[in-house]
Amino acid sequence: MDFNRQLFSIDSQLAQEDLESLKFLCVDLISNKRLLAIKSSLDLFRELQKQSLLEEDKYDLLAELLYIIGQHSLLRILGTNKWIVQETLKKKRNVSSYRQMLFELYEDITSEDLKSIIFLLDVPKKYSENKKFLDILCYLEKNDQLSETKLDVLEKVLGVVSLELLKIIDDYKKTREIQTAGPQFLSPEDTFYDKTPLSKEVTEVSTEDKEEESIREYFQHVTETVKEKDLMTENTEICISDLNLNEQPKQELDILQVYPMNRKHRGYCLVINNSEFMKSDPRRGTEKDAEFLNNVFTWLGLEVEIRKDMSTLQIHECLKEFQNRDHTERDCFVCCILTHGKSQAVYGSDSEIILLSEVTSYFSSTNCSTLAEKPKLFFIQACQGKSFQGAHAIEADAISSVDEKRDRRTIPDDADILIGMSTVDGYYSFRDIRKGSWYIQALCENLAQMVPRGEDILSILTKVNKDVSDLEYMKYGKTIKQMPQPTYTLRRKIHQNAKCRTFHLIALPVAKTGALRWRLWIQDV
Repeated sequence: MDFNRQLFSIDSQLAQEDLESLKFLCVDLISNKRLLAIKSSLDLFRELQKQSLLEEDKYDLLAELLYIIGQHSLLRILGTNKWIVQETLKKKRNVSSYRQMLFELYEDITSEDLKSIIFLLDVPKKYSENKKFLDILCYLEKNDQLSETKLDVLEKVLGVVSLELLKIIDDYKKTREIQTAGPQFLSPEDTFYDKTPLSKEVTEVSTEDKEEESIREYFQHVTETVKEKDLMTENTEICISDLNLNEQPKQELDILQVYPMNRKHRGYCLVINNSEFMKSDPRRGTEKDAEFLNNVFTWLGLEVEIRKDMSTLQIHECLKEFQNRDHTERDCFVCCILTHGKSQAVYGSDSEIILLSEVTSYFSSTNCSTLAEKPKLFFIQACQGKSFQGAHAIEADAISSVDEKRDRRTIPDDADILIGMSTVDGYYSFRDIRKGSWYIQALCENLAQMVPRGEDILSILTKVNKDVSDLEYMKYGKTIKQMPQPTYTLRRKIHQNAKCRTFHLIALPVAKTGALRWRLWIQDV
């Protein structure tokens, strides 16, 4: 593809907010006068080309900019991906750590935080009305109140508004001190902008189609966030090859204790992702959850369909649509709902509720006969109340078995259902506005790690319980926790047969402090 066509393709997928972010990151590279004249991404690309900062064989700056603003999918247009960019950034950076730190603050700040900051800074009215945090930062820099070595004004304000935001500056200052003392002491874990390690070597054994790259990237992300006890002494090698997930190393599984997974198709996976609501705040970060669910369930062999911003009526119609599909040649059904919620119910985009019992009833044995005796899995990311939660102890779930012959028994109408709730009834569920929710991210990571080891779904969800319960969030001076809750009427174990391509992934373990992987939490109210 011609390079200018590549740039045009990137421009067509960038929003105005992305352009403002790119301009802010280029403040140290382009004069303020020229930045003010830039009205589109193409204008910015032309300016970078004029200054020989962007050429067909020199696009590292643009790749770095797209990486920083989170537009990782657009990197493919340049013939690269986020992992290659991460590796490149270990050797050379075009955007300063200082500018990245400010941009990270901008991404993590809430509208309420911004109002408080503007008030405390006593910003003149003409600079504060309808302004974003990036505008406030530019104002501070213009008035010599903010620079790479002059952070006290910003620190003082953030110390009042948000300790989580203040920590971003603290991390930057520590990194800068290390760099000043000598780069030989700097390790990937020390960098402020990315708490996950930079990628190591990835060897691709099989290349069959375009989906392979996204799958490889997803597993690279998952394996790089593996938490191990011995964290600082050795690397972990993870090999995924010719997976037969019905095999267990210690004993053969009794066929009567396992749901059959040998039909022509694995099944459908419906993801209902509600981000915008009529009467509630938007759910920032939910797109990351949807992306990860799409990646992991596609890898597991399901046909994933994502439906966005659906009203309660539309949710009913969508569930009815999947209920009426022929599941005869399919092994199972998965439904993931990402939205606001209340006790035993979730909200449509019209802020009307639908009971969870209504959701599951569409796929009972009576209402959906082609899914009878097959597992139906529901994963719900939504609050179930308005209370904050402390830590809870959990026990591993048990699984019952059925020994009767298939042609001489009946089954309860609500059998073979699993509901994975992100939190217990009555409590908040938490979501990172940049990286997605605690629960869905833990679910995706553990599916990718534990399915290849032959673990059944309840063992995986028990591990999800532990990982989420280990996380914590400080609010009003108190430690806030979250406890997921799986409930089920499964009668057999679920082990996934999957034919996956072969990759060899080498991952660098990271610190066993999960809280460091997220910085700013908000509630799925």
